[in-house]
Amino acid sequence: MWLLLDLELSDDDVEWPEIAEQCGFDVPIAGVDDVEPPIVLQYHDQPCLALQLQSQLTPAQLQPLAEQLKQRMISHPSVSAERVIAVLATKP
Repeated sequence: MWLLLDLELSDDDVEWPEIAEQCGFDVPIAGVDDVEPPIVLQYHDQPCLALQLQSQLTPAQLQPLAEQLKQRMISHPSVSAERVIAVLATKP
């Protein structure tokens, strides 16, 4: 399963791949068993950060839980905000 995030960057000099490589990440949701390091993907012609998850939850169950999180899932000094774009069963 893939969790796709849109990021708001506070530093124009930082590229998405650099953020994916350097960031801390966590998906603190019960039922998410493992999270792979993020990668950069294009989704609807826009860059996004994608986390591959191992979970017993379905994408339809996971998406509202991810959207309701008060805690950020990506930790990087150049990321000022994040937004869940989609939760997909397969890699886009």
